[in-house]
Amino acid sequence: MIFGSLVIWLVIKQYLFCPSFKFGTPGPFSGRFFYNPYDSLRTGRWIKCNFHAHTNAWHGLTHGKGTANDVYRKYDSMHYAIHCVSDYQSINKIFANVPRFIPAYEHGYNFGKTHQLVLGSNKVKWIDYLFPQSLDNKQEILNSLIEANNIVIVNHPSSFRGYDASDFKYLSNYDCMEVLSPYAISTACWDTALSNGKPAFIVGNDDEHDIFSKCSVARMCTWINVNSTDKNAVLNALRKGESYGMILGNCQDHLPQLQSLKISGDTIFLRMSQQPDQIAFLGQNGELMKVQNKTASAWYVIKPDDHYVRAVIDYPSGTSIFLNPVFRYSKTNKLSLFFHLNAYQTNFKRVIGLLISMIWTRIAFQFSFSKSQRKSSVIKSLAFQ
Repeated sequence: MIFGSLVIWLVIKQYLFCPSFKFGTPGPFSGRFFYNPYDSLRTGRWIKCNFHAHTNAWHGLTHGKGTANDVYRKYDSMHYAIHCVSDYQSINKIFANVPRFIPAYEHGYNFGKTHQLVLGSNKVKWIDYLFPQSLDNKQEILNSLIEANNIVIVNHPSSFRGYDASDFKYLSNYDCMEVLSPYAISTACWDTALSNGKPAFIVGNDDEHDIFSKCSVARMCTWINVNSTDKNAVLNALRKGESYGMILGNCQDHLPQLQSLKISGDTIFLRMSQQPDQIAFLGQNGELMKVQNKTASAWYVIKPDDHYVRAVIDYPSGTSIFLNPVFRYSKTNKLSLFFHLNAYQTNFKRVIGLLISMIWTRIAFQFSFSKSQRKSSVIKSLAFQ
């Protein structure tokens, strides 16, 4: 009865006491202006980063091998400028005095692995919903995690069924998406968000759980264009999309870099430091719009019905670069809130939840009282024998 009561309470709390939201009608980016995250790019300022790595935490209850020292030594040896320890529901502060330290943790302890990476917060948020999460549950979690000076990243959305691609038609209040992860390449989720006017920027991470395994380190990374490894500079660059994701191929040295991406009139001009096999331009719903082969410089003319354009650059070594999108906006409504609280539905569900709680409490009380009476009767009957 106690276990059953706990489960019923958790279900009521998740599905009936969680706020309900009214999501706006999804729509693409629009406007006559273009947001270009690389318009202030400076060559020579790219730094390599990994924000998602686990250690042996919570006395071994979570999946992670090695210590923060092991993680730092390994990524330092591979010339990563920024690398975080992101244990579940815990901020590892062993290197808090290092100038390039960024506090990080992976949020989420639910059964569906609907996880988020939080960068720059000094306190762990414990709110979560254990069972398969509704759209309202997911939005409420994101609302709870976001702060003025932190970064919230949706983790490995295409893996473990933590998110459906259709969720990203509606979800907002996050900064980045972990599109590149060893567990899944989540371009379908990313393109769904972008196609519905959500300015989500890409992150690539190892999601490393065993620092001693050669197979789990230096597989995916994020490059950020900054002139400092200061926490605020790095987080601000992520927030503005001054970054790109990379799948690291067979060559770990002398990696190619984006040298420039400019918009002149209606044309995107892109230049890489090394010649790739191909440069592909993609747009609404991930549609392939143009491919240029064997050239370090490429261009694309933005059509009137192009809402956003992103590029993928592939190299013979297996290295691939995923650039953030150029997208349309209006100066009067560059970014907007895509949801608001549905007070009527929230209150209605909570009344239903209270009624179910009261009914169950009565049933549980009657059951316990009857059980106590039966036990008392047995004791009395034994006493008279």
